[in-house]
Amino acid sequence: MDKYIKDVLSGKLLASNKIKLACERHENDLKKVDFPYYYDEDEANKAIQFMQLLPSTDGKPIQVLGFQKFIIGSLYGWREKETKNRRFNRAFISMSRKNGKTYLASGMGANALILENEPAESRQVLFVSNALKQAKLGYDMLSNSLRSATKSSKFLRQQLKIMNSKIVHKPSNSFSMALASETSTLDGFAPTTAILDEWHEAKTRKTYNVIRSGQTQQKNGLLCVISTAGLDLNVPMYEEYLLLDRILKGDEKADRYFIAIWELDDTTEIHDQDTWIKANPIFENEAIKKVMLPTIQDDVTLALKQNSLNSVLVKNFNMWRQASEDSFLSAEDWQDAEVADVSVKGQPVYIGIDLSKTDDLTSVSWIVPLEDGRLYCDSHSFVATKYGLQDKENRDGLAYQELEKQGECSITQLESGIVDYDQVFEFIQRLIGDNDFECLGICYDPYNANSLIAKAEKANYPMLEVRQGTLTLNVPTRTFREQVYQGNVIHKKNTILTHAVNNAITKVDNNGIQINKSKNSNKIDPIAALINAYVFAMDHQHKTEGSKADNEFYKSEEFSF
Repeated sequence: MDKYIKDVLSGKLLASNKIKLACERHENDLKKVDFPYYYDEDEANKAIQFMQLLPSTDGKPIQVLGFQKFIIGSLYGWREKETKNRRFNRAFISMSRKNGKTYLASGMGANALILENEPAESRQVLFVSNALKQAKLGYDMLSNSLRSATKSSKFLRQQLKIMNSKIVHKPSNSFSMALASETSTLDGFAPTTAILDEWHEAKTRKTYNVIRSGQTQQKNGLLCVISTAGLDLNVPMYEEYLLLDRILKGDEKADRYFIAIWELDDTTEIHDQDTWIKANPIFENEAIKKVMLPTIQDDVTLALKQNSLNSVLVKNFNMWRQASEDSFLSAEDWQDAEVADVSVKGQPVYIGIDLSKTDDLTSVSWIVPLEDGRLYCDSHSFVATKYGLQDKENRDGLAYQELEKQGECSITQLESGIVDYDQVFEFIQRLIGDNDFECLGICYDPYNANSLIAKAEKANYPMLEVRQGTLTLNVPTRTFREQVYQGNVIHKKNTILTHAVNNAITKVDNNGIQINKSKNSNKIDPIAALINAYVFAMDHQHKTEGSKADNEFYKSEEFSF
């Protein structure tokens, strides 16, 4: 383990930025004086050596590589000073496919089932995934390797009862099982170690939360995610990935969370085979590297010809991507535009509205032109419950009840379950009043807007109609995207708005592009409302920039009568 860390930090072994930060974190923690955790090299080596003793399914020994020693050594070596229990109660391990994740999972399961002694009895080791077939991969490898080990070890043979669906460690009455991620199946378990595979496919945090709640009484519990990245950015694992990036950078603190993410640092690295080890740490093994390189190269070459790189970037290089090549904005650019709260009191504002059908969102998004020339964006949505709130949360992949507490949305209180337009208009009035905004326009799609128009006109708000279609929306859609790229658009953290941005794809006709609103299942209402506001905020920005340019010209030596 120490050798791997030293090789990464010295540059001898090429690694991703996140792995470098993880190794630096380990080294920095070793130097801390008043730190409630310590590193026990003997415990780390014991876990690694036990994993090395487990044969492959064909009975041959398996070489534990440096990156695997880093993971196992960290999880079992770091301990609490007070209790000597393990430090890390959560782990997030991510790398490209075909890099031995199943072997890692089985090795962790073996250690947890046989070597752990807290609790002394009734330890539960669970392999969990969205489908039982996937969950059984790690379990089956553990089962097969232990069967092979018992053939040559009478001691293990006496200790273990290995069945198709359950492995029992008889001296401690502990067991290991594979389970699908249905929360009803997981209820009642209290896992000491839970290994959650391919979490990128999960649309909600329910499984994760059920496992964590089952570990509440576990002093030595561990929930470990082992997964590749995915093609859907509106999932809990991607949200977790962003959090862990901040932790590694020191912007957030989570001393009991182990993080190891192997990925390419930039998409351009697909053209350089020497960098591929960043996402494929198993390339430490030259024999495996020699077999895998040509296959990955074939995938890259074909994807470049077909202009469909996203799936290759995810599968072979562990980079989070949006599923569609026609995505309106990249997640990275939108993420880069996120800022802390900005003072907007007393500023002008353009308010965009996207009104809903029966079971859709209604969204109010606003744009505040700032004095430095940038545009500040935010949004609030109104949630219909006509067909049930829980079903809507499941369909949309958004925890609306929790997001309402955070102020991002309002859930209708009408018995009919439809959005209350009175509530929408009252929100707009509060938004303007509380912020002392100068309302330069409420920008609306005329479809289904009559009642709201009447209310706004009575309140003397300027109403600006935004006809839908590429004739109107082509230039604003393109320009807004360019302004995000250039850093001239900023926004605060807003889960529902970000969800909409990640879902938004463009459609093209003879007049240009616009965001495609035809797919009802992809909730893009907040970004659609934002583009409505930008139709007019764009002119404000252009006028401001033009005025500045004129003033600079008149003051320059080039101007004369």
